[in-house]
Amino acid sequence: MKQKNRIPIRWYGNIKKVENRFNRNMESAFLAKVLTYDQKKHVADIQPLANWIDGTKSAQYLDVPVAESCYKLDEQLDKFKPDFKAIDSSPEVNSHFLEHYPKKKSMRVGAVVIAVTMDRDIDNWDGTGNTFTPNTSRMHDANDSIIVSVYKGDDDG
Repeated sequence: MKQKNRIPIRWYGNIKKVENRFNRNMESAFLAKVLTYDQKKHVADIQPLANWIDGTKSAQYLDVPVAESCYKLDEQLDKFKPDFKAIDSSPEVNSHFLEHYPKKKSMRVGAVVIAVTMDRDIDNWDGTGNTFTPNTSRMHDANDSIIVSVYKGDDDG
């Protein structure tokens, strides 16, 4: 019995090739190393860790916004450090808070972070919960990345 309207397997393979070409140019989530970090503006310059297939390095991403969850604990620890130091120096209290304090901040130069690329252009976003209109029709572009997590600190601490 003959099958009608049978799609050749070759056609499916070609569609997959086209799909892979589109996906190759679509940014999503990636690991990167922090090169610089502005603690006041909460933006960082990062270097993606994955090289291109030919071994060349990816371009650096500049002024990438950092999610509050990446630095909030660091700021809280800085805020309480003088209080813990005073408690540690008190003869009435036998505590050693500062001995257990992290030696380095989580969000810092050298840290490995996870960044995501937003679906739309975020140039007009003011960093709040207010709605905004994208500046361009740009989609899934490296220019619209945000650091969402600190994966690991650098090797020396």
